[in-house]
Amino acid sequence: MVNGLVPIKRCLFRFVLFALLAWAANPSAAFAAETLRLGYSGSTPTQLAGALAIEHKLFDIYGVHVELTQSAGTTMIRALDAKSLDVAIVGGGQALSAYLKGLEMRIIGGLVNMAPYQLWAKPEITQVKDLKGKMIANTPPGTSLNLAAAILMQRLGFDAQRDVKLIAFGRIGLISQSLFTGVVDAALLSAPENLEARKMGMRMLVDLTTTRVACPFTSVVTTRAVLEKSPAALERFLKGIMHGVKLVLTQPDLAKKTIGRNLRLTDAEAIDEVYQRLVTTYERMPMVPRESIETVVKLSPTPPSRNPFGVLDMSLLERIDREGFTRSLYPK
Repeated sequence: MVNGLVPIKRCLFRFVLFALLAWAANPSAAFAAETLRLGYSGSTPTQLAGALAIEHKLFDIYGVHVELTQSAGTTMIRALDAKSLDVAIVGGGQALSAYLKGLEMRIIGGLVNMAPYQLWAKPEITQVKDLKGKMIANTPPGTSLNLAAAILMQRLGFDAQRDVKLIAFGRIGLISQSLFTGVVDAALLSAPENLEARKMGMRMLVDLTTTRVACPFTSVVTTRAVLEKSPAALERFLKGIMHGVKLVLTQPDLAKKTIGRNLRLTDAEAIDEVYQRLVTTYERMPMVPRESIETVVKLSPTPPSRNPFGVLDMSLLERIDREGFTRSLYPK
């Protein structure tokens, strides 16, 4: 009986040894079957790292399969809550708002942790104080530009109800046109619209990027349930995002091609403007600072009903960094 077990033990040993050798040769293959459903719009420059990660199959390299769903930010938050998405690249302010309303959102990374906008105004408005009583373009509450406008008002010391008239437009594409056609007196613009404003003789009054006010502008968001269920898959997903950030920072020609394709731009100057503005906001390690949450909380006239910092979970990125992944991406 004992002798009969020897061949079986040898077979088991050989099988285990083969499996270990195969895993050592290609560790990501062991996780190839795991899938994350990703919500992503792809239509804004700040999401470029995600676009490159998708385009160049970086998530597959790190052993996680991504099923892509493209939609708007508020839709993605609802989809995360409904469990039809596992992770999304979306405005962190929207995730925080949902969290404060009781939804178990978790921000696990941040591509852009500041508002990448400039305030442009009609030529006759030469300084900030001239904005009082004027109309400034805005978008509805819950949108990223609306958050940036609130940060701007606080930064300028303006009362949004008394000092200016914030005019909400339903689509982000209408913001620049409302300024260029004279419907409003000023607007927050990002690249490449800022380039067009400059050519039209508009005045740039404030650059929120240079003020570097922390805010969760473009974040990687999941839910507590997914974080508890699939931390390894989310960690591999974040590695793909970080690799995408590296491509943005180190391969400008590659990044510019994707910018042109995703934003439907053909003008080289406009593409370069988008790229140059973007690289000033990206960081190698996409951690979200607590200050970014503080910025949003201070904008609310009422205190939060729960601890707002509970929305942040940087544990996966902290582990990635401890293990030396960032150093391996940037060896020099």
